[in-house]
Formats: sequence, structure tokens, C-alpha cells
Amino acid sequence: MQISVLREISNIGAGNAATALSEMISSATDISTPQVKVLSAAEAGNIADVLSGGTEAFLIKLSCDMKGAMLFLFPYAFITRLAGTYFPDIKINGRADMNEMAESVIRETVNICAANYANNFSIMSGMTVDISVPQSVTAPSADILAVNEGAVNVCFVNNSVSICDCGNSFSILFFPELDTIKDFMGRIGVEC
Repeated sequence: MQISVLREISNIGAGNAATALSEMISSATDISTPQVKVLSAAEAGNIADVLSGGTEAFLIKLSCDMKGAMLFLFPYAFITRLAGTYFPDIKINGRADMNEMAESVIRETVNICAANYANNFSIMSGMTVDISVPQSVTAPSADILAVNEGAVNVCFVNNSVSICDCGNSFSILFFPELDTIKDFMGRIGVEC
């Protein structure tokens, strides 16, 4: 598989998501170079469990031509900054501090970022990529294994998006099924 191609395409997807976030909060954003690996679904789930510690995790399921999942991990400092754009007095230190308004802002951020990320894959390949409503999850590994049921290997892509005025960041973990990525590569003219 052409890891470098997938890294660049994921970088563009994360860049589009970061741009949408930047417009939403009226602040500059930055992205990391994505880490891309082929892992077993179980290994990918274990990594997601480790990375999700101390965060609010939201899962998006991908369907139609692209199958898999996206996991968004928001540390509480990031949630405070993001929700603070709309509710200046909010302070989120943990799950107990989450309220309906903060969760609504985060869910909308997930929707916007996931749609931008998935749309990038769709535009480049002509694939139809549907995204689900974001689900709050506490044990991502179980959800990733369920979404990728029957898949021996998945592609693991880790992007980080940060807000420049405060340095807070969140992670986008992308878990497409390997067969989906092979189909995508074929559609854009890259041999696997």
C-alpha cells in the first residue's frame, strides 16, 4: 500500500477540518503530519483506548463506498477553549463538568470536521462516503472492533489539530477498512 499517498490525502482532510474549525472559532489552527500504519483491528483499538485517556471520545461510522470509523479525541482543555468561544465562563476539567451546551458544541465540531475529512476522500475518488451521527464512547476499542467487524487489518491514521492561540489540540483517528483503502487507491490511479 502507498502509505505516503494515504498520509498526504489524510493531511489534506485534516487541513480542511482545521480550516473549518478555524472559521468556527475565529482563531488560527495548525495540523500535525499524520502517522499512518496498517494494524490489526485489535491493535488499532488498543491504541485508541490508550490515546483516549483524559478525553471525551466521539465515534463516527463511515459507510457506503468507504467503510470504517473516525474517532475524535478532545482533551478537556480543548473543550474549554472551544466551548468558551460561545460560553465564555465555561470550564471543563472532566466528564462531570460536561453539560448539554458543551457537548452540543463538541458534537457539531465533530460533524463539521468529519464531513470535511470524508468529503476530501469523496471528491478525490468519486466514492460515496456517508458519516453517522457522532456517538460518545468510553471504550473506543470495542466500538472500533464492532465497526470493522470481520476486517483483519485496518489503516490507522492519527492527525492532530491545534488552536494556535492556546496550543490546545485534539486528535482525529481514522480507521478505514484495508479493502476500502485499496479501492480508494485504485480509483485515484495508485497501485497497491
